[in-house]
Amino acid sequence: MYAIDSKPSPNDRHVCVIWLSRAGFVMGPEGRPVEAEPSPASVVAQIAEKHLCARLFPPGRHCMSRVQIAEISSLQRGLETWPVMKDVIKHHESIVLAIPVFDGRLPDIVTEALTKFGPYDLTGITVLPVITLADSTGKVGDALLTDLRAALPGAELLEPLVLLGEKPEAIESQLTPHLDELIK
Repeated sequence: MYAIDSKPSPNDRHVCVIWLSRAGFVMGPEGRPVEAEPSPASVVAQIAEKHLCARLFPPGRHCMSRVQIAEISSLQRGLETWPVMKDVIKHHESIVLAIPVFDGRLPDIVTEALTKFGPYDLTGITVLPVITLADSTGKVGDALLTDLRAALPGAELLEPLVLLGEKPEAIESQLTPHLDELIK
């Protein structure tokens, strides 16, 4: 995974991880940005990026593949994603979308981030929705699937992976087998 908006080499596989960050980033004690309020979706994004980099590239290769949808920034300054979604789509063959579900629906901020400045042609791109339901039943309803299809036109939408729990160990054991299937 190259820097997400750079032109990849033809032989590389490219998977982008997009996630909803409730609070955005603040400067940490080491002077580097850290997530202000980690969430299960951010844990999914970190685990996915680390796992995919280890599987797709030799040790030491620079890997950066995450796009943050920052909800707090959106409320203060309008929607921001980095980089621009169009740049993400044209360079990646797969997307891992880590999101919570609100009342059985795709959060409005995620829909806006996926469709702003679109519509995008996602033909040929595989999307693995990873749903974080820390306090739910673990079921994905038809409304969420309808929302995902509307926000991701043309994409091959895989069966959503529903993660129960918030601890990284629990998330990792559920997530990594699906990531391995995605990059086969």
